[in-house]
Amino acid sequence: MKYVFTKKEAFRAELKNPDRIAHIWVDHERGARNVSGGSADIPVGSELPYHVHEKEEEIMFIYKGRGVAVVEGETFPLEPETMVFVPPGLKHTFKNTGSELLSFAFFYAPAGPEQNLRKLAGK
Repeated sequence: MKYVFTKKEAFRAELKNPDRIAHIWVDHERGARNVSGGSADIPVGSELPYHVHEKEEEIMFIYKGRGVAVVEGETFPLEPETMVFVPPGLKHTFKNTGSELLSFAFFYAPAGPEQNLRKLAGK
């Protein structure tokens, strides 16, 4: 089993409407049973769809750029070294309001929502 991964080994999903690029680094295909993780890049002026995960917790760690998180209608600033925790059942989104790419790592427990990225990418 492999334990260390690079971005070029991750599954890449280039998504449109809204524009964003996501990578799945670790999921069931890498042997993980209870957690998954990846990264996402949101271009200037773009945002994630406002969405909810019914059963999964999500943690996102911002490492580049600036923007806002909207969780259940409440807005929070995002900047490098900010972590966002979203419990199951809460609607949320990220918006890039800065002047450069907004990049963050994401983790789900239990795993599952990352598979939507594969579906949206048609793979």
